[in-house]
Amino acid sequence: GLAALRGAAGPAPAPLEWRGAALGAEARILLLHPDPAAARRALAAVVAEIERLEEEFSLFRPWSALSRLNRDGRLARPSLDLRRLVAAALRLGDLTGGAFDVTVQPLWRLLARHGGSPPPDEAEAALALVDYRDVDPGAAEIRLARPGMALTLNGIAQGAITDRVAGMLREAGLDDLLVDVGELRGLGRGPRGLPWQVALDHPAAPLAITLADAAVATSCGGGTLLSPDGWRNHILDPRTGLSPPRDRAVSVIAPEASLADGLATALALLPREAAPALLRRAGAAQAIFSEAGGPPWAVGPDGAVAVPPPGAQG
Repeated sequence: GLAALRGAAGPAPAPLEWRGAALGAEARILLLHPDPAAARRALAAVVAEIERLEEEFSLFRPWSALSRLNRDGRLARPSLDLRRLVAAALRLGDLTGGAFDVTVQPLWRLLARHGGSPPPDEAEAALALVDYRDVDPGAAEIRLARPGMALTLNGIAQGAITDRVAGMLREAGLDDLLVDVGELRGLGRGPRGLPWQVALDHPAAPLAITLADAAVATSCGGGTLLSPDGWRNHILDPRTGLSPPRDRAVSVIAPEASLADGLATALALLPREAAPALLRRAGAAQAIFSEAGGPPWAVGPDGAVAVPPPGAQG
C-alpha cells in the first residue's frame, strides 16, 4: 500500500504533492523546492515518463511491449528500457539462486483463474514453464524458449520506475524528494530538514524507517490473495509453486528501489539465514522481517541489527 509520510511535531514547509497510479498501484511523489513552478514542470515530465514506461512494462495493457512478448513468445526490436529491465531481472534470478523468477506468470494466471486451486495436472504443466534461464534477452529480439511461457515484471518494474522518476527529478535540480511508485526512494531531506520518514506495510508489526538517499521495498503475501484463505497469494515460489504465509512481510533497504524490489520478493521465499549473504552479494543495506506470532527481526550484511521502531500505518 501507499506508505505514510511521518513527521515530527511543529511547523514545516508543505511539500508539493502528486498522486496517481502506476502498474496498477497507487503512486505518490512529494517534492520540496523553493520554486513551485519549476517543481511542477519537473513533475509533469516524470508523469509523462511513468505513462511511457507503463506502455513497456504493464500487464494491464494488452498492447504494451510486455503483453505482446507474452502473447507471441518473442518481441522484435525491444526498447532499451525493456531490454535493460529484463536483463536486470535475469541477473536477480542468478543472484537469488532462482528465488526471484520473472517467468512465474503462467502459474500466476492459472491460480488466479481457479481461485488458487487449479487441477493438479494443469498446475504441474504451468510450473514446468517457469525458468528464467529460458529467456533470451537479445538486443535484436527478446525470445521465450517454450510456447506458453510468459513474464511478469511486477517484482521489479515498480522499483525501476521509482528509480527513473527519482533520477529525473534530481537531474532537474530537485534534491529533496520522496517517490512512491509502488516502492519508495527518498533523496535529500523532508519537511523540517530531516530525512524522509516512512511507515512500512507490515500487517503483523507496523514499523517506521528513515530514508536518506536510499530506497525501500516491501513484499507481503497479503497484498493480493489468489485463494480465499491466502494459502496461495501473489508471491509464488518458482521452484514449488507455493506461497509464503499471507502475513509474512519483508522490507529491503538498498541504494536503488529496483534492487530492493527484487530482493524483497526473493527474501519472502528464502530462509532468513540466507539474508546476510544475499545482502552482501547484492550491495543492499538491510532486510526487515515480520510475521504473525513473533517479533520483527532485522538483519544486515554482517548479521542481526536493531529492529526499526513501531510506526503508524497510512
